[in-house]
Amino acid sequence: MHTSITGVPFVAGLGLAAFAMIFVAFGVVHARLVRVLAVMVAVMLAVGTGAAAVNAYFNYLPTFAALLGERARDQASSAAVGELVSRSAIPTHGIVEKVSIPGIASHFNARPAQVYLPPAWFKLPHPRLPVLELLHGTPGTPEDWTRAAAADVVADDWAAAHGGWAPILLLADENGSFLADTECANGIAGQAETYLAVDVPAWAVANLGADPARVAWGIGGNSEGGYCALTLALRHRDRYSLFLDFSGLDHPTRRGGALHLFQGSQAALEAHTPRLILRQHNHWGSRLAGWFEVGAADGGTTRSMIATAALARADGIQTHLVLRSGGHHTWRVWRASFADALPWAATRLGRATGAPPPVLRIRLRQPHTHHRAPQRCTVRSLDRPAVGTHQRSNDRKPETRAARSSTTCRVRTGEAVEDNR
Repeated sequence: MHTSITGVPFVAGLGLAAFAMIFVAFGVVHARLVRVLAVMVAVMLAVGTGAAAVNAYFNYLPTFAALLGERARDQASSAAVGELVSRSAIPTHGIVEKVSIPGIASHFNARPAQVYLPPAWFKLPHPRLPVLELLHGTPGTPEDWTRAAAADVVADDWAAAHGGWAPILLLADENGSFLADTECANGIAGQAETYLAVDVPAWAVANLGADPARVAWGIGGNSEGGYCALTLALRHRDRYSLFLDFSGLDHPTRRGGALHLFQGSQAALEAHTPRLILRQHNHWGSRLAGWFEVGAADGGTTRSMIATAALARADGIQTHLVLRSGGHHTWRVWRASFADALPWAATRLGRATGAPPPVLRIRLRQPHTHHRAPQRCTVRSLDRPAVGTHQRSNDRKPETRAARSSTTCRVRTGEAVEDNR
């Protein structure tokens, strides 16, 4: 069931099957009814081939299990979670539960969220674990992070190497529907900002026993969710201590114009524009850290992220920037990005809150081929950046300047990290 459906063999096989049915319809059979049936099957196979090719590019449904509705490798019902707690049983891997988080302060009508509970959470009394809030893009759902990015599998691997300890992953909904776009702001689309920065943390503290301290909370996301993660971290400095921005822009965007989202208020629009916030020189110091990662072939998004990371570092934020060679605006990049960034985020959150002692010894699961990260990487220096830092329009490898901080490229994961310690 976890066989990949994004590889060339699967897509090519569907295409060959379509051609085969066309050949059967017009070169083999002569009975009218059989020919009509063969043509219908050929058309369905051709449509399926096109859909499979698009899915293979975006890597949105990576396996047969995902195609058939599996939302997470570690998915479990609330009843199953309750049974584990009642028996004081500690699972050998984390559990992904679907939960409803009410918008008590915001009155935002969000879809069900998902929460990844690491094995350490099941120890009684529940330890005060840190939380990493993850936001999806548009179109999208909270399930995208486990279905397309295998966030639960990545977290399981981290937990297996750390005695069952990992941060709680809270996969929240910022849009309310698959095609909606709130830009995580309080605007005409709803009070999404209040929901994410107030309601969601309050629910996690009250219902999961999560650590309420600012140093115990991080936020991340992809595309729209990446922009949201950066913006919310900058605007709610009393809530988040780190952010993960994967392929997010430096300004809000929305069909019909972002200004419309804020009911024509230019001041509100500017207050939700990260590049303008960062130019105010808040001198963050150790209060905030950020991980930027983007495909090097993502055009304007790549250039925007390079410039934003430069502004963040100039403003004192402890900044990492990773460019994925040949990467585009797809879940292939974001899956690898999360695998890159989670160890860094978990280490920071654990160091700040004090990771509890190990609760069990777990064997690492072998990754499936569709979870493996690309092998090539590009290092981008951020030392003494100019505000106008950008790549050329043809996305050639940018020139780099000497950096004071260490730069590493780990071929095993394809990770390039510029670390400002």
